[in-house]
Amino acid sequence: MQVELEKLNEDEVRVTIAVEQDRLQGALDEAYRKIAKRVNVPGFRPGRAPRPIVERAYGTQRLYEDALQDLVPQVYSEAIEQLELHPYEDGQIEEIEPADEGVRVKARVLLEPEVALPDYRAYPREAAAAQDVPEEDIDRALEEERRAHATLVPSEVVGPESVVELSGTYIDDAGAPAVIPRTQIALDRAFPELRDALLGAKVGDERQVPLEGAQSEKTGRVVIDDVRTLELPQADDAFAQEHGHKDLKEMREGLANALRAEADRAAENARRSALLDRVIQEAEVRIPEALVEREAHSLLHERYGEAAHDHGDPDEQMRKEAGERVRAKIVVGKLMEAEGIALTQAEFDAARRALEGNGQGQKFGDRELQSLYGILLDEKLRSFLGNLGEEPTAPEPEESQPQPPAAEAEQPQVE
Repeated sequence: MQVELEKLNEDEVRVTIAVEQDRLQGALDEAYRKIAKRVNVPGFRPGRAPRPIVERAYGTQRLYEDALQDLVPQVYSEAIEQLELHPYEDGQIEEIEPADEGVRVKARVLLEPEVALPDYRAYPREAAAAQDVPEEDIDRALEEERRAHATLVPSEVVGPESVVELSGTYIDDAGAPAVIPRTQIALDRAFPELRDALLGAKVGDERQVPLEGAQSEKTGRVVIDDVRTLELPQADDAFAQEHGHKDLKEMREGLANALRAEADRAAENARRSALLDRVIQEAEVRIPEALVEREAHSLLHERYGEAAHDHGDPDEQMRKEAGERVRAKIVVGKLMEAEGIALTQAEFDAARRALEGNGQGQKFGDRELQSLYGILLDEKLRSFLGNLGEEPTAPEPEESQPQPPAAEAEQPQVE
């Protein structure tokens, strides 16, 4: 196998691999052995038909393609190792063509960008600030507790505090009628346009209502099926005692503690994110233009979907955002490699089984499993960031081994 290297730019090279005839023939022989066991030829037992007959039944071109499907990844890997290259990702096979003797393979390879990480272990760990909980936040939390235990009382007219049940129809994006199933809506939580359309209605009334807020022209025709009003319990000691507290003061203290813990978690998450952002920004890395271009077109499709082709090429702002994304991916990958942050198969399988168990036997598809893998890996990274900057814990002194009393210690024998 002969290998040639051509530099295309600062980030990419082209690898040309000349595979000799003997190697290609070996791949064809192996492909034939696999196929012969699967192809049924009338008059012959599986695997016993002569090769020319098997090739005619299966197709000579298909046999050749099967052989290359196994051969090309093998010779590509060997070429990368022989040239001592460090690809950022799998190479792009540009061409596979017959040669005078064997086959020639050309691959475009994006090299791994060189990254110089900052001395992030020397970053000072900022002391977490105590999170203050305003009284109005406690009031809102208490109000939510009251709402959670409210009673729905029948009412005649839809008012600002009503809970309405409605159903109806609308025209979907394809222009076909679609059903709005019976839905419960709390008016004080509804968007203003919907609330205004329902105020004053009674059971049995029909109303034309907006479906998606002020910026949407979508509307539906609904019937008011039921109207009720939330009757909240009094916020007093009796209410607090009913839900496990000594009195209302203690209940408010419990709510304050829960809000404070939530604020602490949010502050810690923000600290970890800021720490990672600092590592990303202070790292020295050359951003491959090929990756930026690819990411920019990915952004274009994220924003415009199938209509992306109508918007032409990504603009400068989109390319800038794409460059920031690429920088983050490269630096985070290097950081995780440097710190050995990885997910074992056992950890992934345990998380998957737990989720499938909670889902009562639900099986997840490839997309869901990829998402789960990313979430678990991100948790490991954030756990590392959470410990970064902490003073290392001094190892506990090892327990000394008990020694026999001096009087009982073995003495050397003197002859």
